[in-house]
Amino acid sequence: MDYKKKHALIRREAPAAFIAAVLVMIFWWTAGFCLKDSDFTILYMPAWFVIGSFGSWLLAIALTFFLVTRIFTDFSLEDDNE
Repeated sequence: MDYKKKHALIRREAPAAFIAAVLVMIFWWTAGFCLKDSDFTILYMPAWFVIGSFGSWLLAIALTFFLVTRIFTDFSLEDDNE
């Protein structure tokens, strides 16, 4: 694989990883602020904490699985011309 092809792959993967991180952050903030006034509890803990913490953790796992299986490509960073 030549340098241009590797660079194109990296330019595709980096924004996808950034978008995934932003989605997890938005989910965490949304769960925290939208549920902060709720009296709903899960296992005697506030719903905003459980959904914000564990939900964002599960979302991060799902997005990472998606990135690894669909977006990321395994290639060597070494120069192929050597």
